[in-house]
Amino acid sequence: MNISDFKDKEFVKQFKKSSLAHEFLVFPELLKIIGNIKEKKVLDLGCGVGDFSRKLAEADADVDAIDYSEECIRVCKEKNRHFSNVNCILGDASNLDMIKDNKYDFVVMNMVTINITSKEKLRNSFKEASRVLKKNGQFVFSDLHPICLMIPKTATEEQEYLPGFSYFQDESKYKSKVVLGNVSEQVKFIDMHWTLETYTKFLEEAGMYIYRIIEPHPIEAAPEIFKNYKIPEHIIFQCKKL
Repeated sequence: MNISDFKDKEFVKQFKKSSLAHEFLVFPELLKIIGNIKEKKVLDLGCGVGDFSRKLAEADADVDAIDYSEECIRVCKEKNRHFSNVNCILGDASNLDMIKDNKYDFVVMNMVTINITSKEKLRNSFKEASRVLKKNGQFVFSDLHPICLMIPKTATEEQEYLPGFSYFQDESKYKSKVVLGNVSEQVKFIDMHWTLETYTKFLEEAGMYIYRIIEPHPIEAAPEIFKNYKIPEHIIFQCKKL
């Protein structure tokens, strides 16, 4: 069974609305981590439909938003049409030949690794992120938290392991059901799992290191569904280029 197909127009149509967790957990924490980005060059790598690209643009960053899906890029352009500081580009995270070395202050990959289809593509994506970063630039990426992955249901996530799933096995697949922004709707994914060990190995190979791990909490304005939030759903890795 293949992972979720973001090139499929009908699937992207479901995904147009941002997930509840992104709005009240992940996006606020990502913005807090990267801090003042006014006039900084930021690559939103695997931008999807461009929701976080918009947040970056609102913070006055100079944003390149890249995704491998033509449909996602079409929607990203539509959502960010009022921002002159968002440039939407069709491209693959594992091959960024169109971008010169040492261009960006920040590279962000929000929930992208779960859609990377092979170990070699993951390795190359990290290497490319490092290549296009300036020296001492930051690479920030998020994933489903390992605890959340091993629990059937949390506040806004439901997980179902597919045959042969093992936490220790890279490229293990699982189904995920995610609550969208209006709470009453959900979207279903088939995602790819990578171990923390693999992440650290590929970061080292790419000349980067993790200097902070963040487990986002709901912001104060989060809706009732986050009440008594006790199991982390996401994990964020803040990395630096050597």
